[in-house]
Amino acid sequence: MMRAQWMNKTLLAVSIQIFMVGGVYAADVKAQDVPEDSASATAFTQPDPNATAVQPEDPPAIEPAPVAPDQVTPAQPNSAAEALQKQEGDATQESNLQEVFTSNERQYSLIKRGEISTYYDIDYTYYRDSQLNLAIQDGSVAQLRVDEDATHTLTNTFTLQYGLRDNLTLSTSLPFVAKSDNLKDTTTAGLGDISFGARWEPFPLKAGRLPLILFGNVSTKTGDSPYEINPNKDLSTGKGYYSAGIGASTRKYIDPVVLFASVSANYGFKESGINQIRGNRIIDEFDPGISGGFAFGFAYSFNYDVSLTMSYQQSFNTESEFTYNTGETYKPADQTSATFSIALGVRVSPDTIVNGTLGIGLTEDAPDISLGLSFPLDIVGFAKKIRN
Repeated sequence: MMRAQWMNKTLLAVSIQIFMVGGVYAADVKAQDVPEDSASATAFTQPDPNATAVQPEDPPAIEPAPVAPDQVTPAQPNSAAEALQKQEGDATQESNLQEVFTSNERQYSLIKRGEISTYYDIDYTYYRDSQLNLAIQDGSVAQLRVDEDATHTLTNTFTLQYGLRDNLTLSTSLPFVAKSDNLKDTTTAGLGDISFGARWEPFPLKAGRLPLILFGNVSTKTGDSPYEINPNKDLSTGKGYYSAGIGASTRKYIDPVVLFASVSANYGFKESGINQIRGNRIIDEFDPGISGGFAFGFAYSFNYDVSLTMSYQQSFNTESEFTYNTGETYKPADQTSATFSIALGVRVSPDTIVNGTLGIGLTEDAPDISLGLSFPLDIVGFAKKIRN
């Protein structure tokens, strides 16, 4: 009996709760769906006198109190990925890639008007060669010896760039060269050939069109000329003649890499009055001829701090000629040099990227190995400046 009464009381309580919840839900729906004008008109309608019962009015929907602006809770990230996303003010991926790329391949970029930038590059090259020492007497070989020659060259270059205009950048390079030759058992050090250059972008950047940068350079003969030394005992630090060159470069950003390519040509001016003894003859004139080349590659940024650049360069030299005091001429064979390079860029500060380069020679005339290190001089206090 008591169990039946308890079950009846329980069912009654559950029914009351369901009824109350349904009433609150109906009130909420009514407050949302009924227009304000209709609700006002209904509130002032006279009741029907013939009605048998009058239903009480539904309780008005209670709206939440407005929250002060300083009490609004900021939106939280939905996931850890959102929390790690780039915040406002961070460098975009493309701008970071462009900065990484131009820090190593400066001939593909310009600097702003009035801006000054300085760089220091140190490069090491290693040439290895086998020379045949042969003497023939009365039609037979009297002496045969193979000499292994190796030349080590260390070049320190200071480069200064100045933005004359937003689309025109001037530059100058000051090299200091140190050389060592195993076969000659000698070393030398001194100033190399100073050069001056300019980069010009004739057309403004436009969507859908590849950028074009034209460049030119003039190289002096301030280094020790190979035609003014004893070639059997001494080493040179320069090429020995003036030259001028022109070229063009372009680039293309394709997320997440940047592709680049360039072509160039160079003309060497003839040197006269050399008067250098070579064997039994004396060189009177030397015409360097025409040289040129091309390069292409890509740069990839792994993240904000590390990047990789891979490139292929090939150059050639043709039409060079020696003229001797006897009137005889000699034209050496055309030369071709090809190198594959890998450069790793590491950001050591928000504004400084250091690049290390490894080059591998692919032809006989190319250096067997070349190593390079490049960084802006603002790393030691020479910061960029803007002229007013």
